[in-house]
Amino acid sequence: MSTAWLDAIETPRLWLRCPQPGEGDALYSAVQESLAALRQWPDSLPWAQKPQTPERAEDYCQSCFGAFVLGLSWPMLMHDKATGRLLGSVGFHRIDTQLLEFELGYWCRTSAHGRGLMSEAVTALSDAALKLVPAARLVCRVDERNAASCRVVEKSHYRFVRSGMESSQADRPALAVRFYERLSVPHTGQSA
Repeated sequence: MSTAWLDAIETPRLWLRCPQPGEGDALYSAVQESLAALRQWPDSLPWAQKPQTPERAEDYCQSCFGAFVLGLSWPMLMHDKATGRLLGSVGFHRIDTQLLEFELGYWCRTSAHGRGLMSEAVTALSDAALKLVPAARLVCRVDERNAASCRVVEKSHYRFVRSGMESSQADRPALAVRFYERLSVPHTGQSA
């Protein structure tokens, strides 16, 4: 599959853009504001459990830019159109080109919660993915305790597939997870 991902997507209130070298300070600021909330979900956001620094945020922006250019993933940073402020991240961080399966991940700056911005971003990116790769299967796994995240994918036209328990790992107990998917065409593939 050789698809050129869009490097920017406009929504009514947001610009979604591929992370660029030099955006580390803005990303660090958003992460710092939101760290307590992000650390509630260690399985979904393992990176947030580590110490955060401006250098680590800059490394993230540079590595995401490289992965984007190589077509390995489709990361986007969310920016408020009115202010330019970085509000969070949304992207397909795991793309299986053989199965045409794209795994969605996202987080939103704490001060931007409750305004529907994350649903707006997820919907826009998902619509763009299915326009570029109509046979793709978009998937998202959400910690069952994270009701806000479940609402985001449900508002973004993902359908609930099933709940399940994921086995305990050395660093975490067993986890109840909800699996979602979004398709644009009839699909004969195994569910999540």
